[in-house]
Amino acid sequence: MTALALAGRLVTPAGILDEGVLEVRPDGTIGYVGPASGWSGSTPEPVGTLAPGYVDIHCHGGGGHTVTSHDPAEVAAVADHHLSRGTTTMLASLVSASPPDLVAAITAIASVAGTGSPVIGCHVEGPFLDPAHRGAHDPAHLRPPESDELATWLAAGVDNAGRQTVRMVTLAPELPGAPAAAELLERSAVLVALGHTGADARGFGEALRSLRRPLVTHLFNGMEPLHHRRPGPVAASLDALARGATHVELIADGVHLADETVHLVFALDPGRHVVLVSDAMVAAGMPDGEFELGSVHVRVTDGRAWTLAEPPSLAGGTSHAADLVRRCVVQAGVDPVAAVAAATSTPAALLGLDDRGSLATGLRADLVVIDPDWRVRRVMRGGDWVGEPVS
Repeated sequence: MTALALAGRLVTPAGILDEGVLEVRPDGTIGYVGPASGWSGSTPEPVGTLAPGYVDIHCHGGGGHTVTSHDPAEVAAVADHHLSRGTTTMLASLVSASPPDLVAAITAIASVAGTGSPVIGCHVEGPFLDPAHRGAHDPAHLRPPESDELATWLAAGVDNAGRQTVRMVTLAPELPGAPAAAELLERSAVLVALGHTGADARGFGEALRSLRRPLVTHLFNGMEPLHHRRPGPVAASLDALARGATHVELIADGVHLADETVHLVFALDPGRHVVLVSDAMVAAGMPDGEFELGSVHVRVTDGRAWTLAEPPSLAGGTSHAADLVRRCVVQAGVDPVAAVAAATSTPAALLGLDDRGSLATGLRADLVVIDPDWRVRRVMRGGDWVGEPVS
């Protein structure tokens, strides 16, 4: 590979440069990045608008494939599907299942995470959830957290290079054993996310304050709604966000959250603590029909996934990270720089990934080319173009 120079509008978490040049070095990292007037190399290729590759920390599947099948080939297919649409780094998210099934799924994901895949590890979203706020998780598999089960996950999550690939676990903080589980996970450098919860505002706020890197799983979804006399976990999360004391996930797809709600949350965030997540399931990128999310049957109609059991519940998303960024900018009126940061530098930093998430010299050349309507037209990962340009 030879050095490649690309010219266009650069949208980064640091700001927008209307006439910029970005150099991709032969080793797949970014060299020069800055104004066109300061570039002295070969004539750059005009590409339109460039942004960092998207980082999705909450993704269950896509393109007809799922990460819950215990099959490394399925996990890789999910990664390829989302990569082709602009997600250059992702966590594979697991739903509630039996202990043996979760261990098998974690093992499969670990085997893929050690191969240079966009999948760098897993997010175990269940089974340590409040049954009354389980969403699409199978109630038969919900249980309180136990140290022995967590230790089994951590052992199964070690890849061939000895790295831990269990990167994030969601807990309902009011469950018996949740504080001890959170402490064990944080000692193992695993990110603890609080969600699927019936905790009150005080209890949820205390749980957030007890964590080193607090995160809220898909804010507003899987928890008591905000009420002026029963503020609940939503109010505690928004209060902490406004103080820069927590990160919050948002599924900004127009289904899980209204655009006005998304705009409000970004307006409350003073320090880039919003994380856009797809929560995508097997139906992402697929026609409407019937699918499975773990052991739960789901019907997708007009792109909305609902469980078939009563009462019905939203069952994950059918969008991609790029769709969320586009909707934030085009329909929710979010500042483009903030929207891009929420899908790139913020989740990368939350996971401790210091080699990606922005357009800066020395970082890995993970890029998306986007058109004026904020649709992804081309993807680069590690300096290599992925597939053919989208016309």
